[in-house]
Amino acid sequence: METLTQLLRFNHWANRLIVEHCRSVDPALLDAPPPPGVYGSVRATLAHLAWAEALYVARLRGEEPVDLPADASLDEIVTSLERTGRELLELATSVPGDRVISYTSAVFGPVSVPAAAIVAQAIVHGCDHRSQLAVLFTQLGAPLPELDIWRFVGIRR
Repeated sequence: METLTQLLRFNHWANRLIVEHCRSVDPALLDAPPPPGVYGSVRATLAHLAWAEALYVARLRGEEPVDLPADASLDEIVTSLERTGRELLELATSVPGDRVISYTSAVFGPVSVPAAAIVAQAIVHGCDHRSQLAVLFTQLGAPLPELDIWRFVGIRR
């Protein structure tokens, strides 16, 4: 899962940049009402992202997920994202991608999928919500820095 591992490194890096940005802006922006079409406020979206990453880690480990409330503090969100970022990288190299993971999803019911699909979902889910956060921050007048792969690999405009 080398390509997935590289994408997980990108995922962790991009999450860190968003957190740094959150610490640099007016804290009131984190709870500003969101426009239609995005998950929720900046805080709610980040908490959801952190909760989902913890869910993916739990699924890969065969454990029950731990809840993270939508109103979690930024420090709680950061702690969770740092932990799950490291754990997803470790699991991507230690769990065979073709290992079948079975669990019961609140959305889909009983599910059996290859571990690589869970890792890929973590990456895609993160990109989706970071895009929404980019929209939110732009509309709030505090645009995010560039979070694309090119910047991650060191290419600058």
